[in-house]
Amino acid sequence: MKQIFTLLALAIVLAAGQNFVAQSRGTSGEKARAERAWPSFFKAFQAAVNKRDRDALKKMMVRDFFFSGGGGDDSHDGDSRDEAFKFLDDPQVHGWRAFDKALARGAVSVAPNPDGEGKKHYARVAPPAARNTTNLATAPPWIAYFEFRDGAWYCTSFSECCD
Repeated sequence: MKQIFTLLALAIVLAAGQNFVAQSRGTSGEKARAERAWPSFFKAFQAAVNKRDRDALKKMMVRDFFFSGGGGDDSHDGDSRDEAFKFLDDPQVHGWRAFDKALARGAVSVAPNPDGEGKKHYARVAPPAARNTTNLATAPPWIAYFEFRDGAWYCTSFSECCD
């Protein structure tokens, strides 16, 4: 009887170990995909911002895009990207110029943040100084945030620090 319990315990430990290894491989595989996809995404995103190419940008932004200025989904169509473009177009905001400047310095990885379902996304922020906004005196004026979701990178927000 003792041997049966020992074998059962060993089987459980081995199964748990294999599951852990499989999960670890999945996580590192996802990270590798995110890292491989980043350079081409960021180059295309910068080009679209520089050209003010709304059609291209919409494909690279999440529908619930967060932006400064208290804006949101004013049209109630489940998509805040058009409202974000209006905000960026505002001559008093100089949003497109701010976006250009934030992206010009590149972007760096930040720790994954859990979303509402507990999933984690690989994330990056631009400019690199945005990684540490604890000292508001040295924080960048504008921050762009990106997440790797469902196998692709998306810009999820662009806001004044620290909105």
